Formats: sequence, C-alpha cells, structure tokens
Amino acid sequence: MKDPSAQLVMFGAPPPAWALRRPKPYWQVAWDLVGAPLRMALLPDTKSEALHLTSLRAERLGVVLPELRGRVLDIGAGDNVLVRLHQQRSTGADKDASDASVGLDLVDWGGGCVIVPDCRTLPFGDASFDTVMFVACLNHIPERVEAIAEARRVLRPGGRIVVTMISKLVGDVGHAIWWYSEDKHRQVADGEVMGMDPADVERLLREAGFAHLCHTRFVYGLNHMFIATRVE
Repeated sequence: MKDPSAQLVMFGAPPPAWALRRPKPYWQVAWDLVGAPLRMALLPDTKSEALHLTSLRAERLGVVLPELRGRVLDIGAGDNVLVRLHQQRSTGADKDASDASVGLDLVDWGGGCVIVPDCRTLPFGDASFDTVMFVACLNHIPERVEAIAEARRVLRPGGRIVVTMISKLVGDVGHAIWWYSEDKHRQVADGEVMGMDPADVERLLREAGFAHLCHTRFVYGLNHMFIATRVE
C-alpha cells in the first residue's frame, strides 16, 4: 500500500468561504450546473474551486456545517477541516463546547485527528458529545454496525448523528471514474463498499436505536444526508 500521507490531492486548506455560502447566489448555481461534469467526475476539489466551481467537498461541508451542535466528533475526519470550521464559526455559549470537538480517523493525514485502529471501540466516555458526524465515510468502515453503536454511546441524550452518503450505484460508478480518489492509493478493506443505498443507512440508524430520522438530498439528488437523534 502506498504511503497515504503522500496522497494529498483531496486534502489541504479548507474550501474558500464563497464555496461554503448557503444559499448559493443564482449565478453560482448556474455556473455549477454548467461545470457539473468537471466538478462531479473529472476534477479534484481544489481544481474545481480554482475555476470557481463548488467542489464536492464544499457541497458536503456547506450542507452539514449548519447541523453541527456543541461538542462534535467527526469520524473519518481526514484533514480535520470540518472540526476547524465548526470551531471558527461557533460563538457565545457554544464556543467552549465546539473548542473541545474532535476529529477521528484511522490514518494520520496531518490534521491533528485522534488515530484509532478501527471504530469498534471509541476512546471517549459515554454521553460526551453533542453531535457525531460520518461525512461520506460510513461505507468505508467495515465495522459500521459497531461504529454506529459507538456513536450512540458517546452521544448525549438528545444529541444528533449526521451521515452523508451516496447510493451504491453512484458510488460504484463514481469511484471507477474518480482517478484522484484516495481509494486508488490504498488497499480496499474487506467489507468496504463505495456507496450505500438510503434504505440501508436508515436501517442501520434505526436498529442502533436512533429516532426522529430526517432524510434529505443535495447535489442534484445524488447525495443524501441523514440526521437522527439519541432519545434517551
């Protein structure tokens, strides 16, 4: 397997502020539509942003950032940009909690994440986070049932889990096309898949005991966001 620390095409500086602005200006919506084949299939995120196209990472971050509350655990955090953006945006009573947010990953991409061997057992106490995130990564976690159970354990009652995902078909096609994807530079683990259908994500969340499930779509309906609550 190649050294993942050398594969930085999808990591680095956060997206520019304009790429995270929601709602988008009408002209940006139109430009993104014109450039959809480039930003969705051919160009790495930083190249899309250089052309003033909203990158796929910016689409995900722009959708999930408003959903973050308090102390956040971002599982599969990569370069930890989501946690840093949440901390920068938090003010007032939420600031102390957000400053204690944590990114977690299996590989050290240089973002200051907590590094673990897998997600079966998370190194945090019960009920210690307000929000747990799985941004475009749950499909890459073979032990996803245990990971969701651990997410529920570390969430406070009333805390929320947020998951973004592409469907299995979109994932299989996309990962075959995305020459810059990090899975091209490493061995794919047993049990890892390139996408998950919405019904499968919803089933995982419900079977783990989450409630008040909300499912929305973004990026032309090809991406899905799921938000659910720990009710006890």
